[in-house]
Amino acid sequence: MSAYYAENLSRFLNTLRDDGLLIGANESMDAIALFSELDLSERADVCESLKALVAKSPKDRRVFNKRFDEFFVGKVVLTEREVIKDIKDAQRRHRIETARESLPGYDVPDELAEAYAEATGERKEWLKNMLDYAQDGNRNLPLMKEYLKRIATGWLTSEAGYGLDAPDDSEDILHKNLMSITEDEVPQALRLIEALVRRINLTAERRRRRTGRRGMPDLRRTIHSSLRTGGVPVKPVYKKRPRASRKFLILCDISESMVLFSEFALLFIAALGRESGKTRAFIFSEGVAEIGLNDLTRFEKTVRSSSLWRRGTDVGGALNYLLETRPPVLDAQTTIIVLSDAKTVAQPVAEAALDSVNERVRTIIWLNPDRKFSSFAEHLAKQVIMLRASSIDELARACTRLVY
Repeated sequence: MSAYYAENLSRFLNTLRDDGLLIGANESMDAIALFSELDLSERADVCESLKALVAKSPKDRRVFNKRFDEFFVGKVVLTEREVIKDIKDAQRRHRIETARESLPGYDVPDELAEAYAEATGERKEWLKNMLDYAQDGNRNLPLMKEYLKRIATGWLTSEAGYGLDAPDDSEDILHKNLMSITEDEVPQALRLIEALVRRINLTAERRRRRTGRRGMPDLRRTIHSSLRTGGVPVKPVYKKRPRASRKFLILCDISESMVLFSEFALLFIAALGRESGKTRAFIFSEGVAEIGLNDLTRFEKTVRSSSLWRRGTDVGGALNYLLETRPPVLDAQTTIIVLSDAKTVAQPVAEAALDSVNERVRTIIWLNPDRKFSSFAEHLAKQVIMLRASSIDELARACTRLVY
């Protein structure tokens, strides 16, 4: 990364700190590393990746969005936005003046005049009658205008599609229930997942580097490096601890209510798995089938064309299948990740199968998309690590366990 970009990024982070964001040295180092990996011409990717790294609350993300535009949008875009804003302001002023011409004798607030201009004929008549009633009846006209202004503002918010406190789209997607994300929102959700994966992997790599010095001293390399300082071992060299061999086995529930959640979670985990070890994935309903991880964009098509589609959910049967597979797919280095809401047939079979699997594997992590766990899920939480993952934000927090 060039010195210009590094300096501008440093200024940007300092501005965010002045606005109250808690950004330490570690986050700054991660941001520099992130910038060196990103295509800086892709503004949306840069924005979402940095936001996922340094903005940790809804308030932080609102501050970030405002400051990001000031630093990274560019003068041309800002000028275009100002021109568009001027045009919209002029159009709004024209609507207000036209409405006031239709309401002679009334000194109405701007919001009320704009609502009158946007209203249907029936609502226009109702507003005018209310103003006439207030004036002819010697009512408190200012109070009546305030009351009508609030009603009109509500019309504008609900029907015209804008309001004073419109939520940020990214923030809404981040915390929205995964199983209720619409097809139009999927691309934005995927960008958020990609940004969060980068953040998790960067943090994990930094931790690995920091803990790598805790291995045994490397005497040969320490003596060799001390030749630069006249034989004095000023800088001891340590052996890096070998990274433990880890394997992930993902078991995806593909019932109709679970397909979208399984797809998002599988994309997230597969991206982390490329950094953390070998990953295999199986889909299940009343049977089990292994799927590849090379092209997960076809996941839904693969599921719908499978003979397992639109059949019951049998968690116990899927676990028993893994236990009986030859050559074995389960061993002491395997972490099983179950993507399911724990709504299964033959609950005693599922419970017994979990006991058997627990004896063979390193651990079982269960990602559950339900905001409130069922009684059976609560019961299974005694045997597995049961984590709530009903939104992208919760999914990211749950998946952080996979790399640490």
